Amino acid sequence: MKLADLAKYGHGPKPTVAETADASSAWRLDGDIVPLTGDSFYRDLTYPAEHRHGMHRLRAIRGVSPARFALLCKDAELEYADLGQVVFLDTETTGLGMGAGTYIFLVGAGFLEGDAYRVRQFFLGHPGDERNFLDALSAFLAGFGVLVTFNGKAFDWPLLEGRFLRHRRPVPLSDPPHLDLLHPARRLWKRRVQSCALVSLESTLLGVQRTEEDVEGWEIPGLYFTYLRRRDPAELERVFYHNVQDILSLTTLAVRMDRVLADPFGGLTRDALDFYSLARVFERAGDPQSAVLCYEEALHQGLDPEYRHDALVRVSTLHKRRRWWDGALAAWERLLDDGGASAYYALIEMAKFYEHVERDYARALDLVRDALIMGELPSALGDAPGDLEHRLARLTRRVTLNRR
Repeated sequence: MKLADLAKYGHGPKPTVAETADASSAWRLDGDIVPLTGDSFYRDLTYPAEHRHGMHRLRAIRGVSPARFALLCKDAELEYADLGQVVFLDTETTGLGMGAGTYIFLVGAGFLEGDAYRVRQFFLGHPGDERNFLDALSAFLAGFGVLVTFNGKAFDWPLLEGRFLRHRRPVPLSDPPHLDLLHPARRLWKRRVQSCALVSLESTLLGVQRTEEDVEGWEIPGLYFTYLRRRDPAELERVFYHNVQDILSLTTLAVRMDRVLADPFGGLTRDALDFYSLARVFERAGDPQSAVLCYEEALHQGLDPEYRHDALVRVSTLHKRRRWWDGALAAWERLLDDGGASAYYALIEMAKFYEHVERDYARALDLVRDALIMGELPSALGDAPGDLEHRLARLTRRVTLNRR
């Protein structure tokens, strides 16, 4: 069934009462199922807050810091978010388009309630029931104030807004604080993991293994189309499992991010590239001390040469800005030992230090001469050869004057 056909189907005949009853009785889902209208319903699942999803317990979401997510996401608004009102949201759709022919047929929402973690799933049993489906979803979302998704800023939430507007319904959670975990996941782990898709992060970071009950994302639209034709929910039940796993993983992924920021050396971060990525986050956030510690740990663990030069340059720059000259000199010495472009950069920076800080013009002159001997290298690494010639002439005059 094509998307255009689905749109037509949405205005076609709904199942009869007998067909709806037969379809409802055929579902074999755990939890409580509450009918909405027609063949649509919502399903409630309850987990103890102590429930462990992979490496982390669901209750740990209570301890996360909005300030750390504001830092990680570069969004100051998140610092003031009330995580007591957070809802973890994930949708299943009939396709990846953003047009009117793309329906959201399953919305999963996870949230803490007292001593339990609950997942509620809203299911659209027939496209013609969409208005009532959205009304029920809106009433539910009105109880929350902070939204957490995975790629939701680009897809899930705009698509959901579009469905509300199509039915002339007000959009719930109008402009809420929105934490999209895809972007911070890329900042923290994209340099090491092959993919930052949620299912990939589950296996590489969270210790989550899905069962054979799961379904590949690309299969999901087809399973819904088949359900609309046959009214047999057997295969579609796998989509409900898939959606629940996404919600639980969203929750524990947020916990994981918070913990690696709170304590980079607490044991959850072990790879050199992950320490390098953490250092970049701290540097952008204006925390030079944490950034230097993470860069140094990355270097200590044997950072890949592709990143080693950049890490040493950044360490030296952070020290230089705070006038921590011993640290800057140590970083420049390591760059010098690496040779090539790294040595060229180090010679120029050391020349500047000895000229402007130590006033040791003779030492600075020797370093500039050494840099010129290396020949022309990209100007992005330091002074261009013309600049070096100018520096050489200036230092030569100063050394000559000091000898008189």
